[in-house]
Amino acid sequence: MQLEVFKEKYQALQSSLEVDFLKKPDAVKALVQRRSDEIDSLLCDIWRGFEVSNQLCLAAVGGYGRRELHLYSDIDLLILIPSGSHNVHQENLSKFLTFLWDVGLEVGHATRDITDCVANIHDLSVATNLLESRILIGKESLFLRMKVVIKSNDWSSRSFFVGKQKEQHERHLNYSNTAYNLEPNLKESPGGLRDIQTVAWVAKWYFDVDLLSDLVEKEYLTQGEYDLLIEAQSFLWKVRFALHIIAQRREDRVAFQYQRKVASVLGYEEGDSIAVEQFMRDYYQTATKVARLNDILLQLFEESVLHEQHLNARFVISHGYIYMTDSKVFTKQPSAFIEIFLLVAKYNYVSGISADTLRQMQKDIDLIGENYYKKRQNNRLFIELLQQKQGVNKALKLMNRYGVLERYIPAFGKITGLMQYDLFHAYTVDQHTLFVIRNLRRFFIGEFAQEFALCSEIATDIVKPELLFLAGLFHDIAKGRGGDHATLGAKDAQDFLKHHSLKAKDVALVSSLVEQHLLMTQVAQKQDLDDFDVIEQFAKTVKSVEFLEFLYLLTVADIRATKEDLWNSWKDSLLKKLFYKTKEHLQKPPKAPSITAQVKVVKQALAKAVIQQGYDRQKADVMLDTLPKDYFLRYQVDDILWHLQCLTRQSGKAIKVLSRLSEHNVVDIFVHSEDSKGLFFKLVSIIEKLGLDIVDAKILTSKDNKTYNTISVLQDEILEHTNINKVIEEELTQLVQSGADVKQMSDKYAHYHFDHKMEITFSHNDTWNLTEVEVNVIDKQGLLSNIAYIFYQLDFHLVNARISTMGERVEDVFFISNADNKPLSKLEQQTLSQYLQEKL
Repeated sequence: MQLEVFKEKYQALQSSLEVDFLKKPDAVKALVQRRSDEIDSLLCDIWRGFEVSNQLCLAAVGGYGRRELHLYSDIDLLILIPSGSHNVHQENLSKFLTFLWDVGLEVGHATRDITDCVANIHDLSVATNLLESRILIGKESLFLRMKVVIKSNDWSSRSFFVGKQKEQHERHLNYSNTAYNLEPNLKESPGGLRDIQTVAWVAKWYFDVDLLSDLVEKEYLTQGEYDLLIEAQSFLWKVRFALHIIAQRREDRVAFQYQRKVASVLGYEEGDSIAVEQFMRDYYQTATKVARLNDILLQLFEESVLHEQHLNARFVISHGYIYMTDSKVFTKQPSAFIEIFLLVAKYNYVSGISADTLRQMQKDIDLIGENYYKKRQNNRLFIELLQQKQGVNKALKLMNRYGVLERYIPAFGKITGLMQYDLFHAYTVDQHTLFVIRNLRRFFIGEFAQEFALCSEIATDIVKPELLFLAGLFHDIAKGRGGDHATLGAKDAQDFLKHHSLKAKDVALVSSLVEQHLLMTQVAQKQDLDDFDVIEQFAKTVKSVEFLEFLYLLTVADIRATKEDLWNSWKDSLLKKLFYKTKEHLQKPPKAPSITAQVKVVKQALAKAVIQQGYDRQKADVMLDTLPKDYFLRYQVDDILWHLQCLTRQSGKAIKVLSRLSEHNVVDIFVHSEDSKGLFFKLVSIIEKLGLDIVDAKILTSKDNKTYNTISVLQDEILEHTNINKVIEEELTQLVQSGADVKQMSDKYAHYHFDHKMEITFSHNDTWNLTEVEVNVIDKQGLLSNIAYIFYQLDFHLVNARISTMGERVEDVFFISNADNKPLSKLEQQTLSQYLQEKL
């Protein structure tokens, strides 16, 4: 980077602007924008020269963001960085900024990630700066996320206006509340540039526009008022540019020492009155016009935002509530039943719908007939509501509360107030559905980007979020009818949406999401995600990455909306694992690996790792040679090294126990010992007695009759003050040596008034040549250990288990074989089913 080259470019620009202004002050607008554009080019060249990471972006904010740079105006910059990467980029950015100052640029800057933007958005000056930001160079998606953040924060149009009104009042007080100060500040004094900008800021925030000229089209400014503002701005810009030339620095105060020189530069000549008096009279008259127009426009805005705002011929907002303009509004135009909720979503500062309007709505609600949703105007408004960037959840909740949603979607009426008599769902079906919509909406709001980072990342690339919300609305709509609610709901969605002018592929997407909305949960929680066939079958079902992404978002939102404590880090990790594996499978379909090849890869990697970590290679080989192929398929290299660590450290113990926090944020407990009949159910009973929740179990016996058992439990406070390794080692040793059985399970159900009918299903696992047994029953103390005890009694070998508690009901899957290490026969399945039914 050649500093002198950039210094010369910048100095040449400044000199050129000064010369051109002195020749033609009326060209000030073009010169102000020219300086901004030239600085853009200069900054981008320097940014590229420093080879800044393409994960960052450089943005202009404030006046520079508006492309308004006077001769010595500060160049305000925002450097956006990926979340939590301040330390990574600090050194390079520091060099970049130092270089800018060495060039001679007067730079004001902030380096922020999205989290910083959220944390600082409550500051009105920060919110205003970000409002007028524009990207110069770098990662555009990061910049767009930031823009979403500033519009999805606590600054409603109402609060932003009140904040700006207060800010202007305090600013005016600092300048004696008069435009007629003899040495006025043309930026901050009443009638100065800030007053024009305040009008623009408030209107831009409210109308979501970028240019003042757009406000004429919005009927907020008349053409005459707009022309007056532009004329006043041009005059004040000329004065400011002249001040900068005379002072050779940033200067906004029209001080006595500058007044004559400014008058001369702007072409005022001596006449009936001296030039400086003519100039200052024009200044004061301009300031008066600006102050007058500022008063009028802000007062109109106050009436609109804070008191009454005319929305259209049918509705107004008054004191925060939407009012009908005519008591026959719903009779004359039935589409108003949907339109009013669209307005609730659009105007986020609205508190609700007025009492009179609600009363009339209830009187006329029978106008919403069974064919209402088929009419083009009605369904167009409904889809537009779902497409809003804000207020969707709020609008749908009110539609449900006031009985419009159940009328508009006839099938929704059947789930309104429908209770699911179980311990899995904490809410009525309609409320659960609305919670799902709330959760889905949060994925699209920058403020919640850190809550579920993967979901928010996926959401940024979804072009039609409304399709996801429609799937959310219909996913449980067929509950309570009997039959498969997912299949019935998919048909309802298809029938409903074919009248909404959606593309056939979009209707098919929504319908399929409804039909498959339970699939991802079932696969993640009940099947082996390291099994190639499981991933391949799931990938064949979802077919595309797009569908997989939609399904993942819907699944996360659904589980979180079911019951407060149902979501945990284990479910989170399983769903993510299934998502990533399937996405990779869909993008680059792999060939089915042979078991021999898989084992070979693991063993080769293990051989290197054993040497690198200083283990005795010979002792390690002796242990590993006793283990079946299954071991190397079910455990990663890191897991096997962890096992070696346990066996090496505790080589003299008969029962060895080691625990750790796994990558899935659950605690893995590894137990190694001589195998003995009933060992597993005794181990599980000890863990259950401690009050820990088991979520996964891997059971394996070596050729020399040693057990390699890994039990995964959810993190719990119990683990903070319990030496889990010592407790298990001592109690298991005692149980094994004494030959004692565990206590039988309590006959008392914690929730006896709920249906505790047991469902048992058998299937064959081709990969492992085992029998899969799924046990679905209401939970009670000692359930898992006693299922294990039944396997022990019948001499069935438990190889693997997936433990899933859904509310107070368990849905456990066990992979077992008979005494001959073969799948269970039909007779053995009947015997096991009978034992489970009788003894549990």
